[in-house]
Amino acid sequence: MNPKGRVLLVGADPVLVNEMAPSMIGREFELLTAADVRAAAVRLATEAFSAVVLDASRVPPADREMLAQLQKDKGGFALFLLEPATLLSPAQAAPLRRLMWPPPKGFLDQVRVVEVPVVFFVEQSLYIAQAVQTALRQSGVVFIQMETSIGLIELMADQNRLSEEHRTTTQKTAGFWERLSGKAEEAEAPQAMLGKVAVVRFSQTWPDAAALDAKLRQAIPGAVAYAVTTVDPIRAATAAVKGGIPAVLPREVAGRVAEILTDGLEAVRSGPREVERILLIDNELATLSRLSEALLSQGYEVATTTDGEEGLRLMQKKPFALAAVGGSALEATKLAGAKLALAMREKDKDLRIVLMIDQFPAQDALKGVSRAVELGLDDAILKPIDLSRLMLSIERALERRFLLLENLRLRKAAEVSAQKLAEVNGFQTKFFATVAHDVKNPLTAILGYSEVLGMRLKDKPDELKCASHIHNAAKTLNLLVSDLVDLAAIESGKLRVEIGAQDLAAVVNEVKSRVDVVAARKQIQFSTALPAVIPVLQGDPNRIGQVVQNLCTNAVQYTKEGGKVVIEVKVQPDWVIVGVRDTGIGISKEDLPRVWERFFQTKEAQTMRKAGFGLGLKISREIVQMHGGDMGIESELGVGSFFFFKLPIPKSQASVAPAPPAAALIRPIAPPPTNPPAPPGA
Repeated sequence: MNPKGRVLLVGADPVLVNEMAPSMIGREFELLTAADVRAAAVRLATEAFSAVVLDASRVPPADREMLAQLQKDKGGFALFLLEPATLLSPAQAAPLRRLMWPPPKGFLDQVRVVEVPVVFFVEQSLYIAQAVQTALRQSGVVFIQMETSIGLIELMADQNRLSEEHRTTTQKTAGFWERLSGKAEEAEAPQAMLGKVAVVRFSQTWPDAAALDAKLRQAIPGAVAYAVTTVDPIRAATAAVKGGIPAVLPREVAGRVAEILTDGLEAVRSGPREVERILLIDNELATLSRLSEALLSQGYEVATTTDGEEGLRLMQKKPFALAAVGGSALEATKLAGAKLALAMREKDKDLRIVLMIDQFPAQDALKGVSRAVELGLDDAILKPIDLSRLMLSIERALERRFLLLENLRLRKAAEVSAQKLAEVNGFQTKFFATVAHDVKNPLTAILGYSEVLGMRLKDKPDELKCASHIHNAAKTLNLLVSDLVDLAAIESGKLRVEIGAQDLAAVVNEVKSRVDVVAARKQIQFSTALPAVIPVLQGDPNRIGQVVQNLCTNAVQYTKEGGKVVIEVKVQPDWVIVGVRDTGIGISKEDLPRVWERFFQTKEAQTMRKAGFGLGLKISREIVQMHGGDMGIESELGVGSFFFFKLPIPKSQASVAPAPPAAALIRPIAPPPTNPPAPPGA
């Protein structure tokens, strides 16, 4: 596997490793481990990683902060902090934590009785909707509500001091009455910690909240802070990766880190998204003001109007990513609701539209929702608007728009790339054609002259040896050039194959006669085993001869002196199988699936230093597949190999072929790594 990234898992137990490993492998990430943060820091100083994942439950808070600071200073990697559910407890000291709203069952009961200061940094939409504040009141929690974080730390420190003084006084009073009465009084039930819980309106980033949290814990040891959000933790983590800040995830979804990392890194590579512009149209000024404020706090650019026609004019000045349109009749305008949405979509087909519909009367609301579905709008939301619901809808619609536009961009890029690739392929074909002409022609001359020179130097052994070396080197170079030309022709779809009737026996015997000289020089027993009758096949005798010669040449090359090479032909009812069996060096089981790759050579072949590019088998397989057949191999390291290919018998000839016994059928033990094409007519 060639991993697309390396991920360092810090302080993890075997259970977490087992949870994360499958998804990492599935998305082609290499998963590595480090015992602690210091070991991780050492590796980060010398190695490159796509991401660091920290099991926050197994390291102290100081180490978490050290790693976050390292990411900020060094950069170059995404940081994931995995937190178990127990860390959400306000009784558990820890740096800033992300709290998905609504909170887990029993969480607010813990807040009510905890004795340490608790701060909720609440996102704008939730704060405006009073969702957190209402839930706290219903749980009996007394809290301070702040519109800004300015002065938060000083206020909480003062409140904490007063609360401590109050608790100390209460304890002294209780002790006095115990001594006076001579008996211990029952402990009072835990009460809300007045002034020790704060709900803060917060529109800044996670790093800003984390910095405030660090100052809070420095001023008040044991204080606990939460960043409260309605955003799904997976989406929040993906956004954090895109923004280059720590991503906080529940420990339970550790298996999705690879997914988040993939999406986040791809988004980073594709470039940051522009600030989206949103158009709000509604006849209720209070609604417009409330929605605008919430959207601005989330970093969107917002324009508002109560007039549908004015909204269309605004679209002409500058494009919008999304429009939220009031579905009720806008009394002061000729365009309203679904009609307005349709007009806007006609002007900009990429515009995402959310329809806001009055829920009363119910019949009109139902019609509005149906109309939204009919027009293919992104969503329909009933009034009064739930801000968290609207935010989720807008985020989903904008994400959809981004993906559609990104898909369009990638399609255009792919078209450009395809055009460039076609140009490159065309250049490659022309280049190798030039090579074939400008190199092969001189090679032919060298081959001819060296052969003539050899004949004239029979009486001069030393000169004859030099002429022989020249001739053999030219032959080798000629074969290499031919392979490169054939490969270029195959990959460009321009390899010429002249299909006609072919006499396979004649092809085999001709190849044997050419290879006999080389085999005899190495004292290799080179023979053929042909059946009495071979059906006439449809194919290109020259190309099939090229395949057979390649297999024979390889067999002779990689067989030691005194070995055996046999060309075997067997006839089956529908196929003719041609194979070359040798007693050569063989191929290991690990290398068998790779023999069909271009430029691949086994370690054993490299050791023998035989000339070649490792293209012969690749080209041979392609030629055979162009004839409707396929290739296979049987081999054992140190024993020998059997390379074979099968060619289909024309239906008109199939009855001629005698069926061999079952034991004689040849079965591949290591087929090519990809599925071969089906024979014609199959």
